[in-house]
Amino acid sequence: MGNCLKCFQSSAEQSLPTSSSPSASHSNACQTTSLANCYESVCLNPNANERCAIYNDRPRETDELLSSRTPLKPVKANNCDTKRNSFKSLGLLNGSAPTMSDIITTAVKESMEVSHQNLIKLFDVYKDPDDEDMILTDGIERLCNDLNYQPDEFAILVLAWCLDASQMCRFTKTEFIDGLHKMRADTIANIRLRLEQTIEMLKADSEMFKQLYRFTFRFGLEPDQRVLSLEMAIDLWKLVFTVQSPDLFSNWINFLEKHPNIRRIPKDTWNMYLNFTEQCDINNYDDTEAWPSLFDDFVEYEKNRALELSGIHDDDNNNDDLLQSHVKAGDLDHVS
Repeated sequence: MGNCLKCFQSSAEQSLPTSSSPSASHSNACQTTSLANCYESVCLNPNANERCAIYNDRPRETDELLSSRTPLKPVKANNCDTKRNSFKSLGLLNGSAPTMSDIITTAVKESMEVSHQNLIKLFDVYKDPDDEDMILTDGIERLCNDLNYQPDEFAILVLAWCLDASQMCRFTKTEFIDGLHKMRADTIANIRLRLEQTIEMLKADSEMFKQLYRFTFRFGLEPDQRVLSLEMAIDLWKLVFTVQSPDLFSNWINFLEKHPNIRRIPKDTWNMYLNFTEQCDINNYDDTEAWPSLFDDFVEYEKNRALELSGIHDDDNNNDDLLQSHVKAGDLDHVS
């Protein structure tokens, strides 16, 4: 299913009418995130001031690959701000939570109940004629069209995350009905409303975004695979950072695209990239720390490029590819 994103990207314009989405900047992919309960314990109401505290007593899982500091900044920002405090942190998550659906339910439950029969009827509208327990590519395209989104938009990735979809371009009956029940949405209008609210929350809450980010890696994996192809990783990075982009993100993508000998992106590299983006000034990068070697290569590439732009050239005429000279022992997953 790893090619589903490409299929949607190439077919979206042909199969769906162009629509102007009220939520600007939600562009990219039909994929999902590991959030089976995307609406269960934090208030979805944008006006709510308090977060549900029901997880304060739960055991917290620590993820060393994802720090609690805020990694993102608005797309239009150009300067590095190492003291960014514009994102509220969900202290109860600490970088990982049971599922994202366990984050938004209480307030939503108070504001709206849903009909199980309506959810079944809604599923029947989009289910595959040959598999009555699945919504597949055609059904997802029709669902996206009714939601007034393209299948490769960011909002559809968020939807997949909220449904805790286990595979690209496929919603099972259980995922669809249980996910929408937890979202408290049993109509197309309400699904769109919940997606818009969730996207606003993702902009404001770095811990919540980390859940979506982590899900995106798993969602993009081919069956029985543990690493992403470079092409898929680039597509997913562009997708998940649609609404907000880290510093030097375009430089990072440019670096990857110019080094075709990078074939795969393992989970550690994907996860640690979110930490890496916090170090906006590559001149302060410490390559003695436990970063994946791919980050070392990127920093060196950027420094050399800056020297070339300033008219300074390497005195030893060393033109060796960075990836051949800067690989740490035991970290070869990104090079085939």
